[in-house]
Amino acid sequence: MKQDIICARAPDAEALGAAVGEFLRTVRPERQRLFDYYHGEQTVNKGETVRGRPDNRLRAPFPRYITEVHTGYFLGLSPTLAYGDAAAGGRYAELSRALDLPHLYFDLGRDLSICGAGFALVWAERSGVRVCRCDPCDCFAIRSGDAGAPLLAAVRLFAGGKGETRGVLYTAERLIPFVWDRTGVTLGTAEENLLHTIPLLPFYNNCQGVGDFEMVTGLVDAYNLLLSGALDDMQSVDNAFLALYGMQGTTQKDIEQANRTRILVLSEGGRAEFVVKNLNHEALGQLEANLRRSILQLSMTPDLGDEHFAGNSSGVALQYKLWGIEQVRSAKERSFTVGLRSLLGVLSAGERLMGRGVALSGGELTFYKNLPQGNTALASTLLSLAPVLSQQTILENLPWVSDAQEELRRKAAEAANAKQ
Repeated sequence: MKQDIICARAPDAEALGAAVGEFLRTVRPERQRLFDYYHGEQTVNKGETVRGRPDNRLRAPFPRYITEVHTGYFLGLSPTLAYGDAAAGGRYAELSRALDLPHLYFDLGRDLSICGAGFALVWAERSGVRVCRCDPCDCFAIRSGDAGAPLLAAVRLFAGGKGETRGVLYTAERLIPFVWDRTGVTLGTAEENLLHTIPLLPFYNNCQGVGDFEMVTGLVDAYNLLLSGALDDMQSVDNAFLALYGMQGTTQKDIEQANRTRILVLSEGGRAEFVVKNLNHEALGQLEANLRRSILQLSMTPDLGDEHFAGNSSGVALQYKLWGIEQVRSAKERSFTVGLRSLLGVLSAGERLMGRGVALSGGELTFYKNLPQGNTALASTLLSLAPVLSQQTILENLPWVSDAQEELRRKAAEAANAKQ
């Protein structure tokens, strides 16, 4: 995984210093570059600008569009967990509400889409277990170079004073604060990790750790350059020059009078015309359309502005239009499942620390595609399949039912009350 720092052994001060240096030198700048694209703060390299010529630097928000579409399609409807154990199901529902887990999942999904990696930190307080999203520009995971090797440790950095960088090394046994001064690491006093598992958890967008628009940033640069240059040319047309032919004796006073009266007095054989730059609007429009289509096609993002996209298409035609983003979603689901299972394992450790012996990592995980649906037609179809489908399966496929098992329990309670 290109997002991880490789360390052959459990990191001591020397190995940790090398890992921090490598992260700050290679990984963080790349993640920050991608966040700059998402926020529309990337550079527009136009080369040397001619003095007096317009210098527009437009930034089309394609990266934000790509991220919001992919993240919304994948996690706009939060994944659900179904447990065979009623106690585990009820406890997960309580934690989901208390910790706002759907919000956390979506924030992590946005980080994954932007830079390919995201991080969640779990810790325990007297009031209970807590979890939050951490900035991926300040966090990294450490693994050995062996295939399939587990996570050795994770690191979170934050700014220190006098040019120092402070941080915390998270291992399964210890939480170790440290200071990095550009030459090496000074370790602080270690604390016991009461959770006995690494609480800073990495998530990945796919098996390569690549963001959704990372491969098309060059095309986005070309699109921005095209728009900026086209606007420069249009403003240059507004600043056209007036050419006078056969009027060599024209003075500044004559020009000022012409501006006031809007009348030009020309000598015999003289003429006047504006000198402008000829713009090929058709060629510019074709190039802009080609770049836009290439950006969306290669990032596997549907063009929601396409008039043919939202028409009365058949189900097969719509699936074909969504085929690209569906492949991306499938890869996201596989990778996100790994991170989510790890998160549930750490939450279970926190629950045990609080005296609750509830295992949360064994639930059946279901993801949903966030698509417009005809709810009436969907409900009718599911009800027509009632003779061959279980009630739980029907409820799990209804978008407005977030917890099928809880709904079944409510239905059973209503039936029991009705018999009394």
